[in-house]
Amino acid sequence: MSPIRRLSVGSTGAQVRKLEQELKERKLLKGPVDNTFDKRTKAAVQKFEHSRGWKEDGVVGGRLSRALGLGLTGPTGGSKPGKGVFDVVSMNVKSNPLMSQDKVLHDVRKAAKTGEIIGWQEISPERYRQAIRNLPGFKHFMPKGLHTPISWKSDQFKLLDSGVERMHGGQAGVSPHRTVAWVKLQNKETGKTMIHMNTHLVSGAWNTKIQRSDPWRKAMWNQHMTKMGKLVERFEKKGHPVTITGDFNRNHFKVFGNKVDYDSGLRTGTHGSSTLDYVMSTKHPGLKKVSTKVDAGYASDHNAVTVRYDLD
Repeated sequence: MSPIRRLSVGSTGAQVRKLEQELKERKLLKGPVDNTFDKRTKAAVQKFEHSRGWKEDGVVGGRLSRALGLGLTGPTGGSKPGKGVFDVVSMNVKSNPLMSQDKVLHDVRKAAKTGEIIGWQEISPERYRQAIRNLPGFKHFMPKGLHTPISWKSDQFKLLDSGVERMHGGQAGVSPHRTVAWVKLQNKETGKTMIHMNTHLVSGAWNTKIQRSDPWRKAMWNQHMTKMGKLVERFEKKGHPVTITGDFNRNHFKVFGNKVDYDSGLRTGTHGSSTLDYVMSTKHPGLKKVSTKVDAGYASDHNAVTVRYDLD
């Protein structure tokens, strides 16, 4: 039997359109049919759930699919529907040169419609941070000065712990200091816990441009990866599945060797023809990759990378 696809806030495409058309015909959906499962769509789904006396969570699974005659099958959260399905997004919102605020808002909102966990890079100046803070339905780990914050859907995940680990200091006129941000999240429905890590490594260490700072850049890049690798191992030893996002500023490269799975691919083209942005995961038996998507529809010069997982 084909698995049932779950539709929720952030889902897009033909199956969402079919859902919205059905809700529109039942006079439950306000506004246009636009192929995007947003707050309007969720409210309409909840009205239908209320009419049946069901739990009003606004998520379309097997029972709702059958009741509405949607026939939702195809790429899902795994070989079984499960409640542990989530999308992880890595999104670099370019800050050099700075983008206009309308472009920042476009990129931030688009990423928020795509995933349940988002690792952001280059989040500076403050107006970039405020655009993220204003996202409805999300909570954020964004301490002062952190340019790689993490966001998650507040109705799906509960924050249990968080931290920032310094990888190396900066050098004036070359690079700021670099860190790794991490959060420990618990799925509110399944109770499963996981770690998500997000980072941005020093630029220019491995490109073809020759600079006086090259030795320092390479040394700091290697130091960053060594310390981050130990941090990943620390979480693994505690039994936590780990997902990782970031701009690693090294093209088509297994930055952790064979210790992780490169779920977004090494040659997907996230920065022109280069692949500098990755979504990775540790080899945990409960964590399964379902699908990968690279989206070029952003104002930033980086594409967004999305990987769907199922944690059972």
